[in-house]
Amino acid sequence: MDILHSSVSEIARAVKSGVVRSVEVLDAFFARIDAVNPVLNAVVQSNRALAYQEAQWIDAHLDRVQHLALPGVPFTVKNTCAVRGYAPDKGCPGLVNRRSEADATVVARLREQGAVVLGLTNTPELSIGYETDNLLYGRTCNPFDPARSPGGSSGGESAIIAAGGSPLGIGSDASGSLRVPAHNTGIATLKMTQGRVPLSGHVPIDTMGLFSEFISFGPMARYIDDLVTVAPLLAGPDGLDPHVPPVPWRDPSAVDIGTLRVAYYADDGISVASDDIVATVAAAAAALRPEVAQLTQRRPEVLPEMDALLSNSILLGGDEGEWLLDLIRRLDLKTPSPLLMEYHELARRCRMSVTELRWSWVRFDQCRKAMMQFMTDYDVVLCPVAATVAKPHGRSYPEVRDFSYSMCYSLVNWPSVVVRAGQSIDGLPIGIQVVAKPWREDIALAVAARIERLLGGYRAPDLGVQPSH
Repeated sequence: MDILHSSVSEIARAVKSGVVRSVEVLDAFFARIDAVNPVLNAVVQSNRALAYQEAQWIDAHLDRVQHLALPGVPFTVKNTCAVRGYAPDKGCPGLVNRRSEADATVVARLREQGAVVLGLTNTPELSIGYETDNLLYGRTCNPFDPARSPGGSSGGESAIIAAGGSPLGIGSDASGSLRVPAHNTGIATLKMTQGRVPLSGHVPIDTMGLFSEFISFGPMARYIDDLVTVAPLLAGPDGLDPHVPPVPWRDPSAVDIGTLRVAYYADDGISVASDDIVATVAAAAAALRPEVAQLTQRRPEVLPEMDALLSNSILLGGDEGEWLLDLIRRLDLKTPSPLLMEYHELARRCRMSVTELRWSWVRFDQCRKAMMQFMTDYDVVLCPVAATVAKPHGRSYPEVRDFSYSMCYSLVNWPSVVVRAGQSIDGLPIGIQVVAKPWREDIALAVAARIERLLGGYRAPDLGVQPSH
């Protein structure tokens, strides 16, 4: 069995059937992490003794794990999530040495299904940023080109998964933090409808105020089938997060793609996509044309206003960056990371009165209504994840407008899948965003799976490091 290239479901079946031991699976992925992490700097904490203890228990009790979905499946977790046996710190000196007493709900749900934690992965300080660098752990590199960023803020996750060091990860997303890293490294991810997944156990707090409207945990993997397997395990209320209603999960295999109406665009009216990005969207649309009922090149006209609203009112705060300075003081950060201070410089230029802020929330709902009106004619939207392929390190904030393609859909809180659909002339991966209506993750996943089948999906990078298994 080729452990490192197997899907999550294949690993679970092999462990349950005794074809491979859970300990052997850990051996393979830890060896791969040891081989690639010196280049990537993606995994920043690991409790291998605990991982092997859990794997040995699974191997000794196969009769008791047959009903589980993920026995022996390793996974990594973004360093912004409570994990028993770890001290998640969000790459922030003000949060170090705070050991988790319990798992976040998303971690607990995977562990309850037999999955085993490999380690925590890097994130920009406080998970603020479209690239991954901080003063505690340093910079994370893209496995397709170490001179480029894997993106942020789930950049450590995307890098180690793309490099074959982990088959599955938990990241988070408020304005593209799952989707941009997946695009940059050629893997798959799902940002679910806001309210699908509990935030319980988010570090340092899981009562997020306004941010509870936008931030969510989500799965990252190499293959769409892995998202289909894991997403329903993460979804649903936990009795703690007040924002998660009991909405039934729908099976992607029941979706009839031939009945779907698809809109697509490669220009959001905010930032101009590169030729490679435009060509990839066109190729995905062309591949889908004979598969669906209707394919129309059209974009929602309200996108530029949505982008401005999300940026100014939520992401930048509207108070000239005072909220961020207050957070820095509360955490007693003597030396905030350069990336964090770049973000503050953007926020410092943004000022809104309380009255303007109140009216911006009225406009939020008006924009959401306009988007729902747009979707009366369509079931799915295909569009870029970002305007360019993975950027060289240090370019994310000077070129932050390039991420508008993801940011807009954070405002409406719709489900979005990212799947690799092509590559640039330089061989860098290009993901496409598949967006569906609220609570219709099944449709987004079904269409993404078809694109994956038609256009190839994940391809491993050549790091010049040979797997040991």
